[in-house]
This record gives sequence, C-alpha cells and structure tokens, in this order.
Amino acid sequence: MNRYIELWGWLCEVFGDQSFTLDKFRAEFPSPDPAKVVYDLVKLNLITRLETGIYRSASPLDFSRMMVKQSMSKEKLLTSPPARFAYSHDDAVRIWTDGYYWTGFTAGYKPVHIQIRSADARRWEQFFRSNNAAYAFEGDRKTLFGLVFILHLVREVHSETRDGVPVIPLVKVMEYCIERRDVYEPAVTYLRKKFGAKLSRAQSLSELRGVFKNREKVVREGIRELEREHRKEARS
Repeated sequence: MNRYIELWGWLCEVFGDQSFTLDKFRAEFPSPDPAKVVYDLVKLNLITRLETGIYRSASPLDFSRMMVKQSMSKEKLLTSPPARFAYSHDDAVRIWTDGYYWTGFTAGYKPVHIQIRSADARRWEQFFRSNNAAYAFEGDRKTLFGLVFILHLVREVHSETRDGVPVIPLVKVMEYCIERRDVYEPAVTYLRKKFGAKLSRAQSLSELRGVFKNREKVVREGIRELEREHRKEARS
C-alpha cells in the first residue's frame, strides 16, 4: 500500500471529518518535515486545504470517486500516442455505430482496445508506465479493474479515421460482429443499414483474402447477407 494512502487512513482515524492545523498534524504524526508531508497530501487530494493552515481529510467516498475519475481520464493519453495505433474490437464497434452499440465492459472494468505494431510494444509499455496508466496485452492473466488499455499486437496497423480518431476499417468491424452475432446482432443490423452501400463497394473477395486470410467463409456469408438485404429492399 502506498505510504501516503496509509497515512490518510490514520488521518481519518485521528481527525475524522474535523479540521486540523499543521501543529495538530505535527503533534499526532512525528515527521522531520511535516509541512512537506501536508503539501504532498493536498497535492494527492488526500486532504483538502480549507484555508491557510487549516485542513480536512478527504472522505473515503470522495477519495474513491477521485481515484475513479483519475482512472477514467487516462483515455485522453491517446491524443498524444507514442506510435501508430487504431481502436479495435468492442471500441471499434462503438465508434462505427456512433455509440449506438457498446458492450464488453462492466461497472468496475472499462477496457480500451487498441491495435499496435508488435515492433512498438516496448514504446507503448514505457508510455503507459510513465503516465501511471493501467495496460495489459491480449491474453494476459491479470486482475483488471478501472480503465485498462488492452493491447492487441499486429504486424501492421490498418486504420481509417472516424470522428477524428483512428479505428480499424469498417470491413474488419463487420467481420468481427458477424463472427459474434449472438452478441452483436444489433450492431450488424445498424452497420448494414448505415453503410450497406459502402460495404457493397468494399474490396472484392480476392482482395479480402489478403486481409482476412483464413476467414473467407465469414466474409463470404457477410456479403451474401448484404445482397439478400438489398434484394429485399428493392422489392419493398
């Protein structure tokens, strides 16, 4: 446990929700530099400065909310990435469906899925560590909570720009949804209605083989579904 958090726990025990002065702090907690310790506690939002020289401990609820807020703010780090990336998996579905369909998270776990080049993995690790951001590689066995960047390694990152952010191409998102349509059926329907023409004009199947390789069967079925949908709309 971080020593400052442990000290904050003792502050709550000693002072409760009552205010205290630097002298009172010094009387309860021997320190060679109490002013610096109090300054650090204020900076960490563990105590609040009510006025000059008077402080109060953050309540457990306020502190927990502050930690959650700090965790959720880490996604802003991707505005200044250390290398090329693209939102992928559930986040790509969310972006391409304009936020209409978003799954893959819980009340206590908010993953941010991104594809990165395998060659850039070390740079990304250093980037997240230097910014105190939680991350994990796909398949890591870790206890995950809060906002966590899930890193999916690929040889090269292929992306399109949508709403100002890089995201894997629409055809890949459609394939991802079709493979998991027991979960993503609403997303499949949304994407077909909104991007049917674009999907129909997508690369030919021979070109798609280069992108999806062993997933040709899934792609072929997706194309057949689009063709059936278009015929149905033409008759109505």
